[in-house]
Amino acid sequence: MKKILLISSFAFLFVNISKAQQDAQYSQFMFNKLAYNSGFTGTEDKICVTGLFRSQWMGFGTSSLGESPQTFVGTIHSPMGQHFGVGMSILNDKIGFTNNLNAILSLSYRYTFSNSSMLSVGLGGGFYQQSVAGSKFKFIDPGDPKIPTSDVTGLTPDFSFGLYYTKPSIWKFDDFYAGLSATHLTQGKVAYNVPSGTVETQLRLHYYFMTGASYALSSSLALEPNILIKYDMAKITTDINVMAMYNNKIRGGLTYRTIDAIAILAGYKFTPNLQVGMSYDITTSKIRDFSNGSVEVMLKYCFMPKIKPPVERPPIPRLTPRFL
Repeated sequence: MKKILLISSFAFLFVNISKAQQDAQYSQFMFNKLAYNSGFTGTEDKICVTGLFRSQWMGFGTSSLGESPQTFVGTIHSPMGQHFGVGMSILNDKIGFTNNLNAILSLSYRYTFSNSSMLSVGLGGGFYQQSVAGSKFKFIDPGDPKIPTSDVTGLTPDFSFGLYYTKPSIWKFDDFYAGLSATHLTQGKVAYNVPSGTVETQLRLHYYFMTGASYALSSSLALEPNILIKYDMAKITTDINVMAMYNNKIRGGLTYRTIDAIAILAGYKFTPNLQVGMSYDITTSKIRDFSNGSVEVMLKYCFMPKIKPPVERPPIPRLTPRFL
């Protein structure tokens, strides 16, 4: 019975890849904003590199259905002068025998107001590639013309848009931020060949709203609430997070994700520019009967190259016939 339920769950998951949510989810979303919002590009006043790996629903996969979902996302972004920013996000999301690759180059324009608040507008463009390892499928009823029997790949252009706003302080909170963004603006279609002809996977619009701040309880302890609301044209999911930061180095907290999980988060800042984070999701949906939870690891490093000013050399006197 459990095997039947497992196969049914994976079949349902595969169908929903094509028709509903395609974007990966992260428990440490507050450290991975560029993956959601192109307006975040260049807003940290440094070159920042972030890598995040997530293994979702560990133990859920089988040799005949493929591994449980695994996601890697890497981002890099930097300011360019006073108003512009440039960045890149690369996502590799593996679900069963399906692999999704999404690469986006983002550009932003930011404006700082007289009260030190800042608004950034960003656009992203790139591609979305989906590969299906049809040669690994083990069919219950061979000959279905809609299922690929060989490895196939499809590609489509992809675009995103984002607004990102920050304010140093608002009411009793510090470091306030809020963002509104959308991915897969053109809702492109990924097409690949199957025995019956061509199958298309259409990307769906995803909308995101994120906000957060910091509230100082004392000189060494602060609370950091964060909220992420996701809408994929089919359902709304909300991540509500609260973390405590001690001595600006040690971080820990909880995230509640509607319908899906409760996550435990921990992190450490080695320096103001280098930090690591981990999270463990306790699955609360029906998948908990087959899952050992989800694990996520994050590493972030920011830096600014030191450019030495040119050395001014004293003028060298030259003799010329004109003045002899």
